[in-house]
Amino acid sequence: MIALLITYGSLYPFEYESSAVDLEDILVFVTHFDARTRLGNLIANVVLFVPYAFVAVMAAEGSRSRWAWLSGYLVLGLLLAVLLQVAQLWLPGRNPAMGDAAINALGMVLGLALGVWVVRVTGSSSGVRVPVDWLLPLVLALLWVSYRWFPLVPTLDLQNVRSALKPLFLTPGVDPLRIFANAVGWTVWMWLLLRTPLARGSVRWIAVAAILIVGLQPLFVSNAISASNVAGLAIALVLLPWLRHHEAGTAVCMMVLILLLVSGLHPFRLATPPNEFAWLPFEGYLAGSMQTNTLNLLYKCFLYGAAVFMIHTAGMRWRGAGLLVAFWLGAIEVAQIWIATRTAEITDPLMALLIAFAMSRYEGRV
Repeated sequence: MIALLITYGSLYPFEYESSAVDLEDILVFVTHFDARTRLGNLIANVVLFVPYAFVAVMAAEGSRSRWAWLSGYLVLGLLLAVLLQVAQLWLPGRNPAMGDAAINALGMVLGLALGVWVVRVTGSSSGVRVPVDWLLPLVLALLWVSYRWFPLVPTLDLQNVRSALKPLFLTPGVDPLRIFANAVGWTVWMWLLLRTPLARGSVRWIAVAAILIVGLQPLFVSNAISASNVAGLAIALVLLPWLRHHEAGTAVCMMVLILLLVSGLHPFRLATPPNEFAWLPFEGYLAGSMQTNTLNLLYKCFLYGAAVFMIHTAGMRWRGAGLLVAFWLGAIEVAQIWIATRTAEITDPLMALLIAFAMSRYEGRV
């Protein structure tokens, strides 16, 4: 999955031109090695491969020959970096260079160091998989960060920063539903991180990390910060100290279920005539803007996965948690038959069941 995200970020927006490359371009690419680049490109190429090496450490940790496995992952990562540079030869506006692949390797070194440090901090040892009770919330938390930074294409373009900040200063008023959605999203994210050993001791770093994530949004293509984003984060920061209490998980889960209900029935206008129910799974994701569909997929995987995980943490089996969330989503989808501008479909309940199944399969391997 990380490799697919890297490929996406490297080849976005996929506007290939078969006539964009000739033999001379290929010879220059192969024979010239220059790692000098702009600061924005340097940061992007380093950051892009940090998650790959970090996850590689986690994947290899469960094997007896973990260093051999890790070496294999890193070799495949370097091969991916080179192949992506080759593919960029056919992307107009890109300046592929073998030096960029070397910078990607630097990112893998940083990710490797970070992964080894996390393994030592959490006390994982060879032959033992990373415990499900903290890896799953960490993965869900990363989904939220991916949603906030989507399409995960960093840039230091000043015009992009200005465009990202315009909604914050130039758009009058706020949207109560968006404030609630952001508040719930950030509250869930903070609660998930509190379930990991990384939250031992002070929780101030979680608040700092949340502010940093929002602050870095203007450095990603097609990102924006609105007053609703900031207001939602502020509410979550106020709730952060309370999230350490034992009963917080149940309350946060209820917040998620209420958000799903309210957002699912918005704009609260009856449809005339009633909408049809779409029984073909993922039909909506195969049409329209792929970028918008991917953004929605990240958001839904985060919320549905968090709801399933919180219900399981409260004591219910994975199957029961998945069925409960699927039933809730199914009821909302049925209600959308009579809601204007909504599309009633089977996809969301099915997603909840698939997510619960994936989580149960991982836990079974611990």
